[in-house]
Amino acid sequence: MQDKYLLSGITRQASKTQKVLTITKNNIEQLLQSTNMPGGPLGKMDRLLLYIAHEGQSADEFIPLDRYKDWPLVFAKNSKEFVYLSENLVKQGLLEQPVFMSEKEEYRLTPAGWGKAAELRRTERDSSQAFVAMWFDSTLDAVYEDGFKPALEKTGFKPIRIDLVPHDEYIPLRILAEIRRSGLLVADLTENRGGVYFEAGFAMGLGTRVIWTCRKDAMNDVHFDTRQFPHILWEQPSDLKEKLINRIEATFPDRAGRAST
Repeated sequence: MQDKYLLSGITRQASKTQKVLTITKNNIEQLLQSTNMPGGPLGKMDRLLLYIAHEGQSADEFIPLDRYKDWPLVFAKNSKEFVYLSENLVKQGLLEQPVFMSEKEEYRLTPAGWGKAAELRRTERDSSQAFVAMWFDSTLDAVYEDGFKPALEKTGFKPIRIDLVPHDEYIPLRILAEIRRSGLLVADLTENRGGVYFEAGFAMGLGTRVIWTCRKDAMNDVHFDTRQFPHILWEQPSDLKEKLINRIEATFPDRAGRAST
């Protein structure tokens, strides 16, 4: 397998969050599609910077890294690429090493590095956040509360519906920011709202997985372009909940079994 190193990154990511991950020939493709991969060398360097920022107990602490064991942390292809990434962060003035080198490779953030990390955190993707795009009408409140929300929570996601989030920002910008941050978007096309199409399209452009849903009697109104995607057709919140749980577990293999716990 040419992209075997990606599986190393996925398993290392799962171990950091204490997830039990089972990899089979049947779920490899789904695992790859459902994982937030860093975008190229710059994305890998950003991930390394954030890792060091997260690990430190204090700003002056040096974090030990092992090139031969830790390269999957940032989805590097091998230890050689991992060294290239870390050395370039040092050259950019974002990381520094101890003046007196030890046998271990140790790094800490410089003031510029902390500034970069703070900037990255503002837009850092939370793979456990799920953005729900739907019509904000009282007739669908029960659908969210008894269907979408419990299904997402039972599969380990934190649901967010933008009209339920307190904020004082310009709402369209907040919507885009939360979609950027999310690891999943659920788009419900009941009543054929234009905003839902826009939000789903924006998520797809970012490479975020989209799950499409629609009330069964409203499916004929769904636009032709999106009708080609598989939709969860629901009639009541209860059947939406069960169908959404099943779809999430099929789409994200690492979340299978959570609904029963």
